[in-house]
Amino acid sequence: MKKYKILIVEDEPIIALNLQEILYELGYETLGITYNRCKTMEILSNNVIPDLILMDIYLQGPTTGIELAKELKKTMPYVPVIFLTANSELATIREASETFAYGYLVKPYKKNTLFATIELALKKANEDYLKSLNYESMKNINKTLEHKLTLNEESKSRTIKLKYGYLFDKEKEILYYGDDVVKLTNKETDIIKTLCKTPGQKISQDQLEYAIWQDEPAGYAAFRSVLFRLRNKIHKDLITNQNNTGYRIELL
Repeated sequence: MKKYKILIVEDEPIIALNLQEILYELGYETLGITYNRCKTMEILSNNVIPDLILMDIYLQGPTTGIELAKELKKTMPYVPVIFLTANSELATIREASETFAYGYLVKPYKKNTLFATIELALKKANEDYLKSLNYESMKNINKTLEHKLTLNEESKSRTIKLKYGYLFDKEKEILYYGDDVVKLTNKETDIIKTLCKTPGQKISQDQLEYAIWQDEPAGYAAFRSVLFRLRNKIHKDLITNQNNTGYRIELL
C-alpha cells in the first residue's frame, strides 16, 4: 500500500511536532515542517511534490496560508490542501474556499477527524486529477491530430507527436500543447530538443547537462533547478526518470 507523503505548514512548533507524530501513527510520511512561504518554497524547489499539504492559515511573515495555497495551485494544481486553523469565522472560511481547498479543520480537532479528512481529500484529489487528465489529453490529442493533418509532407517529417497532447516541431524548436505554444526558456527548450532527438529512449543526465552548458556543465543542482521549472510547465509524466540514470520523453 502506498504511503502518502504530507507536508506540514504550521508556525507553532509544538503543534507542528504533535501533528507530525499523529500522522506517523496514522500511517503517513511527512516531507517536513515549514512555518512560512519562504521555507515552504525552499522545500518544494528541490523537486519535491507532496501528496497533500496541511496548511495553517496564519503563518510567520506577510504571506498567509490562503495566499500561499493560491500560489501553489498554479504550479501544483492537483496537490490537495487542507487548512488547519483556530479561526471559524465565516469570512475566513469563504476566503479559504476560493483556493478550492479539500478540507478545513478547526483546532483543536480529533485524530479520527483528521484521518477522515485526509483520506477523503486524497481520494477526491485523485478523482479530479484523473478526470482532468482524460479530458485534457483527449481534447489536445484531437487538436494535435487536426494540426498534423494540415501539415505538408515536409513539415510532417519535422514534427514529433508526444504523449498527453504535445507536439514538438524540431525545425522551429517549439513545443505545442494542442494549438498553444508552451513558453519555454532556452535551457528548457534545449532539454526538450535533446530528448526529442531519440524520443522514447533514455538520455543520460550528463548528455542533458552538456546540451544546456556545452562549455562547462553547471552541475546537478543547476540542472535539477532547470528541469523542475520545465516539469511545472508541462504534464508531470511527459518526461520520466529512468531509474535515476537518465530521462526519457514519452511518445504517443
